[in-house]
Amino acid sequence: MIIPKPENIDIEFTDAKLTGMAGSLFVARIANQLKLPDLLKEHIHLKKRNRGCDDKDSLLGLIHNFCAGNGKLSDMDALRADKPTVSLLGLEDVRSSRRMGKYLTLFNADAVKALYSVVRSLCQQIAPEVIQHFVQQKEYLPVFLDGTEIEVTGRYFEQASVGYTGNRQYWLHNIFIGHLWVSGRLNPGASDVCICWQEQLENDVAPLIEQGIPVWARMDNAYYNKEVVEWFEQKQWDFSISVTNSNNCRPVLEFIDGLPDSAWTPIRSDGTEEALFSHHQPAKWQREQTYVVTRRWHDGKQWLLEPRYGVILVSRADLSLKELVRRHREKQGQENAQKGPLTDLDLHHPPCRKFHANQAFYACGQIAQIILRALQYKGLPKKERKHGIRPLIRKVVRSVGRLTCSGKKWTLKFVKTTAALDWLWEATKRLNVKRASVST
Repeated sequence: MIIPKPENIDIEFTDAKLTGMAGSLFVARIANQLKLPDLLKEHIHLKKRNRGCDDKDSLLGLIHNFCAGNGKLSDMDALRADKPTVSLLGLEDVRSSRRMGKYLTLFNADAVKALYSVVRSLCQQIAPEVIQHFVQQKEYLPVFLDGTEIEVTGRYFEQASVGYTGNRQYWLHNIFIGHLWVSGRLNPGASDVCICWQEQLENDVAPLIEQGIPVWARMDNAYYNKEVVEWFEQKQWDFSISVTNSNNCRPVLEFIDGLPDSAWTPIRSDGTEEALFSHHQPAKWQREQTYVVTRRWHDGKQWLLEPRYGVILVSRADLSLKELVRRHREKQGQENAQKGPLTDLDLHHPPCRKFHANQAFYACGQIAQIILRALQYKGLPKKERKHGIRPLIRKVVRSVGRLTCSGKKWTLKFVKTTAALDWLWEATKRLNVKRASVST
């Protein structure tokens, strides 16, 4: 068949129920399996009048919008106009961007806490599969704590302030189990960079991890303090912490000063990096701590005049130096996992002036990430768990389809030329979505 070149094309419009977010059907199916609509209906009670879009549909519309990678309130208008997608999501109505903004302003501190309880309920359902996957893959469960600034523009954002970077900001503090966003708190600007770490660990993370599961938590220098270390030691969770502050590094490096080259163990096959153990008991800490000190003589192919040292606080010394460094440096991958939701779900900029409204906005973004991970675990083969959520959005949620009705029977027809037809087929089978016979 000769395909004509698209040089002279006429434009027409059709009444066919076409949508560019046909994969939203799978997202809605996962949300229903996790009982998200029921959880929202049970915990969120903000509306006073029994008219228009209720609390459940208001938040579901926003969450499903996030699941399609649309993180602006203005995107609600596009979703509202996309009637086939609204039908696939099972929503009675979708708020416009203006009405959604007004709805978010109804949130207060108690309502935000109620939304966090919904997050916990969702994590309790999907976390066991995530934990099992990572323990089987790595023989331990990676846990990552970190925060990131959320920049705001303008002077009218409640509780926004100039942070250590010099930017006007909020501070978003997160905890990940593997690549699952299990805990998130939007805090006022200029907050402590590790604010709420203990409350989040005890309320959001610890209940998900059964006793006996090997945990390895990775953190940066902000968590290098006595209280954090003692908490992890009490839980008997292994950890590693980057030590980058020069005052904290100095006594550790003084301990190894003058050691011969033979004391160093190569940890790279090309011999460009070495490591050894060091020991030091910081002031007011209860016991002596173990550190891994790394030494590099190269920056890429460039020789260095002076060696470059790195210091890592570790909870164990029974593993090889190479393994300890490898486990800690996997933290860089989890830093990308933290930035991923902000980029993939378009959550970089808070939309509201009221602080609690923005807290609710980011809590809904966290719910969207959990739903997408649930879709990945329940709807796709195990080999696809290596991907981030961006491929899920682009190849599944944003699939093109046509919604048809014949004999009172609705059928969603996906385009066969899609790049991930196998993913759509697997999701259809695994999520028990009824399939019509495939015609050739």
